[in-house]
Amino acid sequence: MKSFLLLATLLLAAGTVAQAQTVPPRPAPETLAQIQKDRYAAANDSLLRLVGKLRTEAEGHMGFFKSSKGTFGGLHHRVKTYATSFSGNIDYSGVKTPSGIGLVKRQVVKRRFGVELEKVAYYDAKGRKVLLERYEDHRLTRLETFEYIELLSRPASYWLFVRGNYLKHVTQSSLASVARKTLFYFTPLPTPKPE
Repeated sequence: MKSFLLLATLLLAAGTVAQAQTVPPRPAPETLAQIQKDRYAAANDSLLRLVGKLRTEAEGHMGFFKSSKGTFGGLHHRVKTYATSFSGNIDYSGVKTPSGIGLVKRQVVKRRFGVELEKVAYYDAKGRKVLLERYEDHRLTRLETFEYIELLSRPASYWLFVRGNYLKHVTQSSLASVARKTLFYFTPLPTPKPE
């Protein structure tokens, strides 16, 4: 009986040692930072290609725009761009407005506390938001993109970029049983060098 217990103990110990040897060593912090930088660069490139494609598609549909200014010295400025040329109906105020024309782009510029804030939204042919941009003094602070499945009204893919080089990518399958997948990307802060 003692020999059986001794043999079982040796086998368990040998299995534990063998398992411990198969675990790969943890990468150095510099390697982890480089991996994170590479992941962020690849995700950022994908996002920039998508943004370029969405802007090009929207600009291809633009044909007519309306502009308006706010009161009190023009603190607000709005521009709405529509899909077809200026050939609409005349409303009761005598202004020609587009009829049955989809909104392609909406831009709002405001000045608050000495800072120029700009919001830009792009829409697809079905009137769904596909690209949202926010700027402070002409610097991009937030960017959102939405990709839709043709049969569904909810986005199949969503990208979010916020100031500080943070990216979030959410994908949702058209199947209800498949879980949503969320990935986060960022550029790590440089590690301080010892003196």
